[in-house]
Amino acid sequence: MYLVLIIFLFICPINAIILSQVYRSAVYHTNSSCARLSNVTLAGDASIQSCIWECAHQDQCRTAVYFHENRTCLLYTEDCQSGNVTSSESDRASVICYRRNQGSHTECSLRDWKNTGTMSVARYRHTASILSNGKVLVTGGYNGVSLNSAELYDLSTGNWTTTGTMSVARHAHTASILSNGKVLVTGGWTGTVSLNSAELYDPSSGNWTTTGNMSVARYYHTVSILSNGKVLVTGGQTGSVSLNSAELYDPSTGNWTTTGTMSVARYWHTALILSNKTVLVTGGCCSINTAELY
Repeated sequence: MYLVLIIFLFICPINAIILSQVYRSAVYHTNSSCARLSNVTLAGDASIQSCIWECAHQDQCRTAVYFHENRTCLLYTEDCQSGNVTSSESDRASVICYRRNQGSHTECSLRDWKNTGTMSVARYRHTASILSNGKVLVTGGYNGVSLNSAELYDLSTGNWTTTGTMSVARHAHTASILSNGKVLVTGGWTGTVSLNSAELYDPSSGNWTTTGNMSVARYYHTVSILSNGKVLVTGGQTGSVSLNSAELYDPSTGNWTTTGTMSVARYWHTALILSNKTVLVTGGCCSINTAELY
């Protein structure tokens, strides 16, 4: 899944700013205005600071991109802001802007906020997913009542258009992009009832189809797409009860199967896929400090 996380972390001793972290597949892309300076393969024990050091010692370097998994450092002669980054899944990369002059406010300037098109429906507790065509799919949410509507944001125009509606109104649900490009929506809350239903959005047609139901109705749960293509759902709530159950969705069959239960029931927790392909679940409500691996 596509991800850009703005963190604006200042690294004072070497006068650089980590503008963002992104996930990419085999190739890192930047806007055509960003000119490549060089590609540096760092030593096995190198870190992000080594990439910044490489940029600092090349007069023309303004931006560095550090790939954490393979310790590769790409250097650019232009100020490639985080908005110039197009990325997809897999390896984590950090986009770094190097300031040539101590205290400079003209280089590495952080981007301002500006308004863009408004959604057709006000909503919260909804989901947003970046599709393979670059458009953003927003689904469901709450606006006094649960919503089944969905709409698409077009980055090139800044406009929203409505698309097919889900079969069930839901909020506090999840949305995951599968390897076939479809979006899997799971669970949620109608305002009165927890949901075990799931449905698929096809970007090519703009239509939704129902798929297999989860064995347990849940909301405030997590989803993780595993390396084998299956989708792991963990925890959440059903009614007022916290859950420790987990289950797997198989896109090839559309069916769910239960898997090992967590040691602690939790919702509002997080789940991350680690480099060794295990899933790390952390925290949750209420005031849980435990973590566990799947």
